[in-house]
Amino acid sequence: MPARAAPHFEMERRLQRRGYAHPAGLDEVGRGCVAGPVAAGAVILDPKPSARIFGLVRDSKQLRASGLRAAREAIAREAAAFAVGWASAAEIDRVGISGAVRLAMRRAVGKLDPKPDHLLIDAVPLPSSNLPQISIVRGDSESLSIAAASIVAKVERDALMAELAKTYPEYGFDSHKGYATKRHVSAIRRLGPCVEHRMTFRPVSGDGRAPARPSASEVGRRAEEFAGLTLEERGARVVERNFRTRFGEVDLVAVSGDTLVFVEVRARRSTAFGTQAETVSRSKSRRLIAACEEFVQQTDIGWSDWRIDVAAVDLDGWGRPAAVELIESAVEE
Repeated sequence: MPARAAPHFEMERRLQRRGYAHPAGLDEVGRGCVAGPVAAGAVILDPKPSARIFGLVRDSKQLRASGLRAAREAIAREAAAFAVGWASAAEIDRVGISGAVRLAMRRAVGKLDPKPDHLLIDAVPLPSSNLPQISIVRGDSESLSIAAASIVAKVERDALMAELAKTYPEYGFDSHKGYATKRHVSAIRRLGPCVEHRMTFRPVSGDGRAPARPSASEVGRRAEEFAGLTLEERGARVVERNFRTRFGEVDLVAVSGDTLVFVEVRARRSTAFGTQAETVSRSKSRRLIAACEEFVQQTDIGWSDWRIDVAAVDLDGWGRPAAVELIESAVEE
């Protein structure tokens, strides 16, 4: 097949002439995999991209590993902003791949600084965003910003799958990145799925075997990571994890505006978390308040306001975090 033409910057220039200072390109990677998360890249390029950017940036599917790394490094040096958003395998199983792609895109857009004022998206619309947008079929071959987004998403997702391969070496995630290759399908048939597989995707869904349930400590770790990502998506900044005191442990400490937010993470295999009082017992509340007061006393900053929230993490049927409800000021004296 002949090589596609290099992506251009004409759409971005037209938007700039119309007064949009920060148009962002968006693209996803991992839609067709049967394991691992889907990743969405978001990139705001410099208004006048360098010759190096024009020379290196292509649709990520056209580039070998060395070309991807070189392009990713150039984007990191020269772009006005770039970010990657994720949607986990559990979220894909909960909302479907299209919903998960849009979720990952919203998360990527939310991380950009400066904030975009217009979106250029590969193929899919993003109706939940109130930003003006254009969806372009095969946009990674047309728009330089979309192609750049595909590159940062692919490089980071490939790196993540290589890390998962260390935990689950028998599946070979580092070589196929979760796609349904013959080797991967053979491993699923031989071993059954692991918790990183998309249980609603074939051939995983037809296997009939459930993955080994994660341990209680693994469930807790995953739930805390999931809650932390949700806090950051909503504009908070996590500054401490698992702060230990003689009264007990504070799972997460975050800063939201001028407020210090302590977060108790509760993971349950049900969406019925009950009332705030039922979520955290009275004795647990007293210990938690004392632990938070100790943190405040140990910091040099005089916080004028702090509160204790509960992150109620909903686990799916395989013990994976799939949704979270943040309950503000859930613990009070």
